Amino acid sequence: MFLSEVCNIIKTIKIINLNKNRKVKTITNSTEIAENSSILVINSIKFKKQFLTKSQKKNIPALITNKYIKEFYNTQFIVKNTNKESLKILQGLFPYKPDKSIAITGTNGKTSVAWYLSQICNQANLKTKMLGTLGFYKNHKKVKDTFLTTPAFEDLYQFSHSKNKSTYNFIFEASSHALSQNRLRNIPVDIAAITNISNDHLDYHKNMSNYTKAKYLLFKKYLKNEGFAVINSNLNNLNELKKIIKKRKIKNIVYGAKDIFFEKKNKLYLNIYKKKYLIKNLNINNIEKQNIECAISIALLLKIDIKLIIKTLNKLKTAPGRLQKIKLKKGKGVVIIDYAHTPDALKNVLLENTTNNIKPSILFGCGGNRDFGKRELMALVAKKYANKVYITDDNPRNEDPKKIRKEILKYCPKGIEISDRKIAIKTAINNMLENDTLILAGKGHEKYQIFKNKRIPFDDSKVAKEAIDKKR
Repeated sequence: MFLSEVCNIIKTIKIINLNKNRKVKTITNSTEIAENSSILVINSIKFKKQFLTKSQKKNIPALITNKYIKEFYNTQFIVKNTNKESLKILQGLFPYKPDKSIAITGTNGKTSVAWYLSQICNQANLKTKMLGTLGFYKNHKKVKDTFLTTPAFEDLYQFSHSKNKSTYNFIFEASSHALSQNRLRNIPVDIAAITNISNDHLDYHKNMSNYTKAKYLLFKKYLKNEGFAVINSNLNNLNELKKIIKKRKIKNIVYGAKDIFFEKKNKLYLNIYKKKYLIKNLNINNIEKQNIECAISIALLLKIDIKLIIKTLNKLKTAPGRLQKIKLKKGKGVVIIDYAHTPDALKNVLLENTTNNIKPSILFGCGGNRDFGKRELMALVAKKYANKVYITDDNPRNEDPKKIRKEILKYCPKGIEISDRKIAIKTAINNMLENDTLILAGKGHEKYQIFKNKRIPFDDSKVAKEAIDKKR
């Protein structure tokens, strides 16, 4: 689309420095994502100099803004309502919507559900786009990394829609921040699923009540009237969600205990609407069980044949950085890399790997400038459910890493403090006996650590493999 065409689509107050022949392919509100073919949306008069410098370095062709920015020398479309006008451009650039749009929310498990569902769809020859913590995928193949679990509306729209007419389903993770900030805006949600709700993001939401309400917005505000809700039977405040669904007359599936759930009686069975299916050759742990039940529920709503779903189950692989196992060279010892970064997730991964009252050891830290109340809770979980505890750095961001570690150690005094995560991992692995279990928690799939405003390359799995190879 040329900028001359943009003029015909949107309603402007004023156009400055119009370059009619400049071509644009995308629209975004992020200078990080913007390219030299992007229109940059500025929703506020507060436009920091560093963002302006970035936009000029990238030679961004145009701004759509509600206030003239004199330091920007390319085309500016001055409009009354940036949201309204940017949507018109998006509809022109990406006119085709997905067949079905599936949004998954919850404190833990969003990524795993999306990952399992993508695999099931792939086996059923259903084309998919998937967006979330792991990045953007097409047909279960990675296309690119993304900065946020759920990006800004403009980016979410472009990931979900397409330039050319095609048949596909869009699977995405809906974070509480995105839901409360109205990032989904005009994204149609056909199927809304929720995994669980536990303590997280209280630095932003202030309390659990606000956090829960943000999650439930997916069902109250964004799910279509004719859409389907997929609900975990073990959800806290389940009655509150049921009221929302009943009031809106939304059809729903309850997994975990009612409509769809696994049951073990000598053999493993999958119950689907009171009909039992024998499942062979599937080793499933309690953490992933409910995530797979959720993915199966959504797959059935997508009209995927139950026999094909069952056939696919023993081919399913866990998402990167989720319960990822690396075995020691001797004995039955194992290092488990997991994204667990909430008290509930930490407790679950520790209990899942406790056998015959033998506790696993754990290595973790807490993110800086985030949900300070989590530190005490995670420390208490580690103190109670872990054998050895190694306290190290996660993503300190702009906070003093030593201060974060001290706050954790206050409630888990048995913790061994090692600031450098690489040294901490190597030390923890060297201290393992042949049959020990060590959990490296918090980072999962991430390939970096954040110190100040810099992302330093770092990979838990890579460091762990190196340490295992050199283990004495």
